[in-house]
Amino acid sequence: MCLIAEVVAPLSALPFGSAVEDHDVELELERSVPPASRAMSFVWVRGPDAASFGEAVRSLPGVDDLTLVGSVSDRSLYGVTWDVSQIPVFDALVERDAVLLECLSTADSWWLKLRVSSHRVLTDLRREWAAHGIDTEFDRISSVAAEEEPMSGRLTDTQLEALLLALDRGYFDERRDTSLDELGAELGISRQAVAARLKRAYRTLAERIRDERSPR
Repeated sequence: MCLIAEVVAPLSALPFGSAVEDHDVELELERSVPPASRAMSFVWVRGPDAASFGEAVRSLPGVDDLTLVGSVSDRSLYGVTWDVSQIPVFDALVERDAVLLECLSTADSWWLKLRVSSHRVLTDLRREWAAHGIDTEFDRISSVAAEEEPMSGRLTDTQLEALLLALDRGYFDERRDTSLDELGAELGISRQAVAARLKRAYRTLAERIRDERSPR
């Protein structure tokens, strides 16, 4: 059975993580096939520091080459060539023919969406990443068939739970009455997982609004 898995990983799991911590940016890796030993991909960088981001990451381990493709407003697109053997997250995906569908950064974590061939592959990935000191959370696992069904903007149960709790506890109020740590304590998950769930909920709602406003 082909599966879709959503994974939360620490910023340190990927080479650009340290730069995200030190700069006012968010990153999005464009959808890619399984990388080879040296793989080319593209990364969108959004935020006030987007234009200067390249200098901060050019010499990081695992980054063979970095090229600024173009910039628009507070967004810049970079082409990146990775040395996959130096990046355990990517290397494990290559070994198991897993496909990285999405990869987004938050303030303190990465959110990855993977396509894998079985639950066994997910177990192997978790174990291999743990062996490299990478602590991951598998937030949602579903079949490809379920993913392809029309969602009509519907959130997952975990995303809805996090979103409504944040609303009830005043997280979205102008003077914020709670924190990600407090929300995580109530949900029994880490603050990184809360941030990832909220980010995905925002994205799903925004995509629904965009689709509803698009000409038919």
